[in-house]
Amino acid sequence: MPGMTRPTLPPPLPGIVSVHAGADGGVTVWQRDPVTGQAQVHRTRQRGWIYARHLGDLAHLGDRLTVSTSPAPTHARYHAQDLAPDGVDARAYRYLLSGPSPRQLENEIQQGALNARALKARPALGDLSGYLRLGYTEQYLIATGQTYHQDLTFDQPVRLQFDLETTALSPDEGRIFLIAVRDNRGLETLLEARQAAKEGEMIEAFLALVQARDPDVIENHFIHGFDLPFITARARRHGIPFRLGRAGDGVPWTVDDGSRTPLWVCPGREILDTLDAVRRLNLPSSGLKAAARHFGIAPEGRVYLEGAEIVQTYWDQPKLVRQYALQDVQEVDALARIVLAPSFALARLTPRPYHRLTRAGPAKGVLEPMLIRAYYEAGRPFPAPERGHADPHRGGHVQLHAEGVLQHIVKADVASMYPSIIRAEGIGPRQDELGSFHRIVSDLTTQRLTHKREARNARLSDAERRDHHAMQDAMKLVVNAAYGYLGAGRLAKLGDREAADRVTARGRALLQQVTAALEACGVQLIESDTDGVYFSTGQEIGEGAERALIAQVAAGLPEGITLEFDGRARAMLSHQVKNYVLLRYDGTLDLSGASFESSRSEPYGTLFLRTALNSLLRGDVPGVQAAFEDTAKRLTERRFTNAEVSTRVRIGKTRADFAQTRAQRKEAHLEAAWHAGLDFRVGDRVTPYVRAGQGLTVVTDPDGHDYDAGHYQAALVQNYATRLRKALDPADWEQLFGGRGAGLFDRPVSEIRVRWQPVLDHMP
Repeated sequence: MPGMTRPTLPPPLPGIVSVHAGADGGVTVWQRDPVTGQAQVHRTRQRGWIYARHLGDLAHLGDRLTVSTSPAPTHARYHAQDLAPDGVDARAYRYLLSGPSPRQLENEIQQGALNARALKARPALGDLSGYLRLGYTEQYLIATGQTYHQDLTFDQPVRLQFDLETTALSPDEGRIFLIAVRDNRGLETLLEARQAAKEGEMIEAFLALVQARDPDVIENHFIHGFDLPFITARARRHGIPFRLGRAGDGVPWTVDDGSRTPLWVCPGREILDTLDAVRRLNLPSSGLKAAARHFGIAPEGRVYLEGAEIVQTYWDQPKLVRQYALQDVQEVDALARIVLAPSFALARLTPRPYHRLTRAGPAKGVLEPMLIRAYYEAGRPFPAPERGHADPHRGGHVQLHAEGVLQHIVKADVASMYPSIIRAEGIGPRQDELGSFHRIVSDLTTQRLTHKREARNARLSDAERRDHHAMQDAMKLVVNAAYGYLGAGRLAKLGDREAADRVTARGRALLQQVTAALEACGVQLIESDTDGVYFSTGQEIGEGAERALIAQVAAGLPEGITLEFDGRARAMLSHQVKNYVLLRYDGTLDLSGASFESSRSEPYGTLFLRTALNSLLRGDVPGVQAAFEDTAKRLTERRFTNAEVSTRVRIGKTRADFAQTRAQRKEAHLEAAWHAGLDFRVGDRVTPYVRAGQGLTVVTDPDGHDYDAGHYQAALVQNYATRLRKALDPADWEQLFGGRGAGLFDRPVSEIRVRWQPVLDHMP
């Protein structure tokens, strides 16, 4: 086929741990030998390349631009490879432009566009239509057929963690007095500066330690938002060049990638923030200590200190703070092994740097570069995007069948429903002439099953099983993003709304087939959502019988579609779609949805809700009443602290921006921060509470007890007890929580029973 000239790719490089590609065409590649563990580095050069729809902006080059159907000849300075000499959709990226370096190619496009398009100012390349451009490192990885981490397991690169203890949260107001450092090669140490004059020496000692240990990866929790901004600012204050990297001057810099905090980039060392990975998991709290407790990785004898206590504790009990700091980096290491491992594995699959993948969306940030690579390697024009649609895309099937408390719960799940549909029915973007989308999804789905099986292989070592588990997690992220990519419209270069509609239509039909078959087996459906169903067997039949029931339903599904057992529970409170509570057979509670878990919930309310739900799901209504009355009494007697009745709120405006709108629109939590005199910025968190006689106020005395007890007693009913309504008869709920006391005709609380009822007016 004309235009199908494929580039000649060098053999894959094993053990790539970092790549630094500059605008001048210089590329430095760092490797960690998978066998010896030795660090290696080599330098090369690359031509810059960009996909283009037309050559209009390069007309000024004249004879300096060569055009042919072949890759750029060695003598060509600027070249356009025509990938579709027989014609193609005018919106497709027909030409592969290349130049001596990325910067030179971009400069010529920008200069040419300034004249050819009669612009008033030199445009940014991203503002020009008609081009498809990737980052310089991505260009190198695609052009050479490389990816990170080939033949490496997660712990083969040198991973270093560091954490700062500071006297204030701002580097303008505070200083660093302690740095905890560890790595996965046996280092664990503390650097200290008890005197302010010694801070600069400590920072220099830290930089020397990093250079001596030569890590490939640097990790911490909130490293992008706190540690690196703080230590670089303090180094600057002391006139110390913060040479953290391996190339050039070694000084890291920031990139605004649209996230909450800028991304720090360091030549030769990948900087990874475990906070970025934890935020994707939607845990109740994304803090380090909370995440460590969630995963059960907190060190034995863990020291917990509030931020405001640390400095004073250090002067009084320095050993305690040293232990606290070392345990911080120990937790980061353990957390990284869990939450960063999928991104580490993803870097083997997609032509993107490791440090980008904790923030990259799995569709645009992972799958799309793989699609671009497929067209580059095939020597084909990258397809034109789909045209817009007037009608909205219709998503998956969601239906609530019953609400209230039901017993003996089973979850059935259609394994990887949308990827399975894509694979089984050959669905992909219409404009994808290579079929690369469907091939990637199919290949990764097949490979994932192999890795999933090997992750359970007892004959393998723990490290090997962890590696297989990370690979299957990584592949799951990509294949599960495939449907979302199809439906992303103009945000996706190969999006296809009609293909996405075919996937969800088939998914709705399959889920309705599953729910109909389950109902025919005599179970009570509770909730069906996209690819899974909760149902109640009504009585305990045992896990074996539950699995057999699901297998019976699965036998009637089309080939390639698998229905799996996905867990069981003793009882379930079904509140509304995607908002429910499960009481597992081991006594643990699983809460799902903002109705039951929210970052803005007050601790006293969360404590009440968990205690009451535990009793409610066991059918112990007197226990629910006792939890309510105990909480109400503790509020009345002010036995909760201000911290326990406060909420945590994210600031969405700067103090300066709020000053401009404050007179017209007062926002309560911002007003509280304003009166507290806080110089707040977007992304900051404040902890307001309702203070007696003063209204909403930022907590300054967390151990105090001056909150408005009446307000919180009302909130206990309105914000928390109301979440139990669907489990009780309305009259019974009113008797328990309405505040009117026991009535003459009320039945004893010991006789009140939890209930459930079918939802008749459900979604189609």
